Amino acid sequence: MSSLADLLRDRRYLAFWLGQVTSVVGSALSLVALPALLLPTRGAQAFALVLAAEAVSGVLLLLAGGVIADRYSRSTVMALADVLRMIGVAGLLVFGAYGPLWLPMLAACLVGMGTALYEPAHRAALPQLVGEQLRQQANALDAATKRFGAAGGALAGAALVTAIGPRGALLIDLATFTVSLATLLWLRLPRISGQAATPGMRAMLDDARQGVREVRRRPWALVIMIQGTVQVFFLFGPNYALLPIVSLDRYGPAAYGWLSASASLGMVLGSAAAARIRSPRPGLWAMNVLLPCALLPACLALPVPLPLWCTAQVLAWAGIGVFIVLWYTALQNEFPETAQGRVFALDSIGNFALQPVAIAAAPVLALTVGLPAFGVVAVAVLLISTYAVFVVPGTVALRSPERPAPEPAVATA
Repeated sequence: MSSLADLLRDRRYLAFWLGQVTSVVGSALSLVALPALLLPTRGAQAFALVLAAEAVSGVLLLLAGGVIADRYSRSTVMALADVLRMIGVAGLLVFGAYGPLWLPMLAACLVGMGTALYEPAHRAALPQLVGEQLRQQANALDAATKRFGAAGGALAGAALVTAIGPRGALLIDLATFTVSLATLLWLRLPRISGQAATPGMRAMLDDARQGVREVRRRPWALVIMIQGTVQVFFLFGPNYALLPIVSLDRYGPAAYGWLSASASLGMVLGSAAAARIRSPRPGLWAMNVLLPCALLPACLALPVPLPLWCTAQVLAWAGIGVFIVLWYTALQNEFPETAQGRVFALDSIGNFALQPVAIAAAPVLALTVGLPAFGVVAVAVLLISTYAVFVVPGTVALRSPERPAPEPAVATA
């Protein structure tokens, strides 16, 4: 019996997985419906402010979300996050097109707050459901189906906006939250600590500092988090901003859809492949598979044919898919379960804190220095930051040197 079958035969894991995939599909519906609702009546500037409100509130509260995930039942925290996001989506539905701008911005803040609560709890909840030998497969399935669900949700969102309008699509998004809520309330994961959390802001700040100390005690994890910050700022954030602009200019409006679909395909393939990797040196795999990402700025800088750029997208995002699975599995195996909410929150802060700055600055910098120079810098930063981490002990194995290697998973037919 395959490991995948073992996972899906577990009713608790299956409920957790299905509920979260449904939520991903709903969030993708909103991503398509929201601009269709706001742009015609409020314009691009107001739409940008609403998106910024969601992003800023999410980043600012991520560490608090990690603290809360480690203090209370993670399924309860995720359910609370879903309620906040439901209220936020309902606010966007009611106030998105008309009324004072601060109302949809407030609603977007609630969505961002919900995301800040949800993400650390979601990553930290998985080890409560899946043993160490199956975590890599569980992370692979989670990453692949999330990307597939996001792509399917976006396509469904486009069809729904056309058929029933953006408000109808947002109503369906609200319905998807009820599926996620039902699974989370059924799971009722116990609190990790088993003890009542000490109340008060001082205790929460102490918990946050303890989470930072847990990461600092493991230099290999800290250096990879810093690596992620550097690469998001110099490579992935600018690529996100410039991809639609450059592809539209070169190939027309349909090109961005093909490139996005190629990225989704690569992520699904890479996540699936990561489930089969068995190596005492997963860090070597995790870093080597990032090399195709150097093709992303190269394709931005050079007038390559669209099929070649699509192929580069598949290869690059397949590598990212492998990296994410190996990285998340390493964090779940290395850190105590009582601290994982804060650890995943710190990882997310490293990845997303500077992303808005990079997205805003990329078009200006590209126009100032030119795309070829911009691409050369991005490739150099990627190569240096990818392999410089190996000077830190533990990076090759993605575990602290004193922690024994995990037992190899039993091969199954």
